[in-house]
Amino acid sequence: AYNITDYMLLSYMPTYLSDELGYSETHGLLILLAVMVFLMLIISQVGKLSDRFGRKPLLMTGMLGFLFLSLPAFLLIRIDGILPITIGMLMLGLSLVCMLGTMSAALPALFPTNVRYGSLSVGYNLSASIFGGTTPLVITALISWTGSNLMPAYYAMAAALIGVIAVACMKETAQQPLIGSPPSVETDEEAAELVQAQAPDPKF
Repeated sequence: AYNITDYMLLSYMPTYLSDELGYSETHGLLILLAVMVFLMLIISQVGKLSDRFGRKPLLMTGMLGFLFLSLPAFLLIRIDGILPITIGMLMLGLSLVCMLGTMSAALPALFPTNVRYGSLSVGYNLSASIFGGTTPLVITALISWTGSNLMPAYYAMAAALIGVIAVACMKETAQQPLIGSPPSVETDEEAAELVQAQAPDPKF
């Protein structure tokens, strides 16, 4: 769901605006650029929120945003005018940034330390290639088959529904030690307590 919505908004949207709605490519790119700059300004704050309240609430917010706001957003985007297009893309962008600011911390924490790099790189890149990379092709084909230029919204909603189920089933990893990682301490006193707890005085 994350890769599909990411590629749809940041890669496919200028093509959608030009090919399906008749806007110039420059027009679509400038609106997308403005939205991306706004997302860049707030993504670090989203990361802070995920540290404070947890990964799952932010991820679920993003998934539910795509599930319930995709159709209204694309209905706005179809209206002729810069303002409705910008509002529609901001609705999608705010949903996406909830995931962008959280995924980089949430995904690595799902795997044990000894297999983290390999598992994450293989799993993420396969997902990005199979689902994210094919998103423009799939959406274009769906529009061609159905004749509806709202297919991107329906595709995002279907992906978000799967994402909601996945997030509901995942474990919360915020403020938790990474699986398989050694314990960490901040002070000498904490280190001493940890050593005593793990290696108590032997009894003879």
